[in-house]
Amino acid sequence: MFALDIGCGENIEPALELARDGYIVVAVENNPYVVKDYKKRLDNSESENRTCVSPIIADARFLPFKEESFNLIIAYYAFDWISILGEPADINLASDEAKRVLKEGCKLVVHEYWEQGGLKRKEALGLAGFTVKYEDEDNDEVVLIAVKQKR
Repeated sequence: MFALDIGCGENIEPALELARDGYIVVAVENNPYVVKDYKKRLDNSESENRTCVSPIIADARFLPFKEESFNLIIAYYAFDWISILGEPADINLASDEAKRVLKEGCKLVVHEYWEQGGLKRKEALGLAGFTVKYEDEDNDEVVLIAVKQKR
């Protein structure tokens, strides 16, 4: 099984947790300096699963993977940063790319801040062809679990 961590930043823990669960994880980040730090953290990790995690430089709006490559996608504040640093349409591009590379019937887990547009994420995911199956609000954050709709 393959998992994608979109906008991983320097946090290796989500990818390592997925690797512990048997996933081969690709962690993408568009900042080369952050990827370099991520690799250092991974190399210094004592986790025996660190070899199952591959960080790469990539843009969430233009992912370098074939269609339906992943069984799971996580995005921990990634869409927040896309909306802060990019244009409004970039959220739709990233949502469309997530749908393209996710296998049919598989899940996308999104964790966002409300003030950065968490509600807009739900709308963007719907437009991209996801069905939001779970939504949880906690203070100023939201977690969405969406499933790629079958064709």
